[in-house]
Amino acid sequence: MGQAHCIPILVVVLRVLYSSREVLKTIILQSPAELELLCSLVLKPSMDVEEIEVVWKKENETIKNDRIFKNESKNSWCSRHEVNVTTRDQLGSYTCVYKTKPEEVNSTFHLQVPEPHGKSERIISYVGDFVVLACLVGSETHQYNPSSWVWYTKNGSEQVAINTTLMPEKYTITQEHANMTKLKIMGLSEEDTGVYSCEAVFPLGARKGEVSLKVLTYMTPLKPFLAIAAEVVLFVAIIFAYEACTKKKEFQVEEVEKEFEQTETLKTEDSNGVENSTRQRKV
Repeated sequence: MGQAHCIPILVVVLRVLYSSREVLKTIILQSPAELELLCSLVLKPSMDVEEIEVVWKKENETIKNDRIFKNESKNSWCSRHEVNVTTRDQLGSYTCVYKTKPEEVNSTFHLQVPEPHGKSERIISYVGDFVVLACLVGSETHQYNPSSWVWYTKNGSEQVAINTTLMPEKYTITQEHANMTKLKIMGLSEEDTGVYSCEAVFPLGARKGEVSLKVLTYMTPLKPFLAIAAEVVLFVAIIFAYEACTKKKEFQVEEVEKEFEQTETLKTEDSNGVENSTRQRKV
């Protein structure tokens, strides 16, 4: 083994400084491809190293051992690994580990198929209405074309594929462009609330994106106002009750005062009658 020389297939380079410790690069593949993964480690000129051991791993499994010797003209140490990606099993993480001292340096290539995403992550609609959920994969600069799309809805913890043939009055799936799919849900009810998954299927595998749907009744937006109105009514009722109670107490006090005055008046009249009778007897 010796210094690696790169053969142009589809070359993916990771250039890492010794002080970087670890570097990650994501590689998006929508179809089979031959890759040459190239790790380039840059050491300081002051580091006197004659050779470095390099280990290549797929996930946590060692797939290749390499030994690189010093290049007198450069401070870059290069190791490569070729991968012919034809199946889903060959996707995942490939890591080159430089056995440097005192610490190792890792560089990881993560191979994956494109990931779809909802055009809007969360959508709110109302009972009886309809809604359109949209998923796309890629961007304006990087467009991918999945071979097919599948929509799923959750039934508890289980995901169930949506079959528009069995429920044409409920679901419609359209696809204007290869990189976008739309799910139309009609006759919404509160039971339609949940997370919907869109799966983009590629020759090398499939990945899912999610769209969250919340279905509300038309009374739901009014609930805060109804709660405020109820508080106002309760407050007014308390005021009226307080005023009624206060008036009742005032009336009872007035009645007691009247009875007291009447009693005092009767006592006074009785006293005056006794005095008059006494005077008449003396005369």
